[in-house]
Amino acid sequence: MIAIRRWIVAGIPFVYLLYLPVQSLLLPNLAGRGLELLALGIYLFSGIPTLLLYSGLKIPLMQAITNVVLVSLIPTLVIEQRHLSQNSELGGWMVMGITVILTATAVRQHPFFAVLGLVMLLVQVGLEYGLEGFISYGLVGAMVFVLAGLGVSGGIRKANHESDKYRDQESATLARIASIEAAELARKERLQEVLSSAVPTLEKIAKASEPLSESEKQDAVRLELGLRDEIRGKGLLTEELRAEISRLRNLGVAVALLDEGGMDDLPVERKKEIINRAIKELQVVVSGKVTLRSPRGEKFRLTVVASLPGQAIPILNLKL
Repeated sequence: MIAIRRWIVAGIPFVYLLYLPVQSLLLPNLAGRGLELLALGIYLFSGIPTLLLYSGLKIPLMQAITNVVLVSLIPTLVIEQRHLSQNSELGGWMVMGITVILTATAVRQHPFFAVLGLVMLLVQVGLEYGLEGFISYGLVGAMVFVLAGLGVSGGIRKANHESDKYRDQESATLARIASIEAAELARKERLQEVLSSAVPTLEKIAKASEPLSESEKQDAVRLELGLRDEIRGKGLLTEELRAEISRLRNLGVAVALLDEGGMDDLPVERKKEIINRAIKELQVVVSGKVTLRSPRGEKFRLTVVASLPGQAIPILNLKL
């Protein structure tokens, strides 16, 4: 969300808000113009909080509704005062004063009520003064100001939307990076664990003066396959997949893993979901060969192929 310094932004409009009635108040017989003074009180009561109060950019809905109700009373009071005093110069601040309030209402994210208030102002002044009122009393300028406020309001909303969208994308990217880093750290720790467990076997093989027994050969093969999985499987390996690979190899199934980075940009939960689905599909395999590959740049994230010797058509050929 874009931060708006309300006191700075509202400063000039607020000074203008106070300045507008000055000329009218300097006219003679102020005490005898009670209706205009009441209109002025309503004007300030609506304008001051709209410009200066409330945190953030958007004013409460009730304040916007109050603005429309109050500014609709001002023309009635001022026009009646002009009739009573027989002086059309009274309340010269009326149109632009209301315009300031409505423009501020639009900028502070209530464009509908700003337009509604403008329509009510145009109708009231138009009915009283006709076409001449649009020129003599600044109604054209009022429309321009409020429309400008609507434009600023729309621009701020769009900027805020883009800012929030960028913030969400940034958060998602940081979360993805953290996930990748955590997975990479876990993989390195696992690889180090496997390498550590390989040292005794490798030393035994190096020091052996006689050929290895069948069980020792099988241990060495399993160790080599485990190291290959950790190196080539990278981010594919989860504890569940390791268990499934162990099951398959105990049945004599040849298993090959190849992680080319096809799932690097996925959240951890989504990656686990795909891998767990692959594990579920692999439950039918009891012999042959299984290949799991995660290619980069494809629409799918993981391929699972299971085949039997001598059969051209695989028993599993999935693209997840």
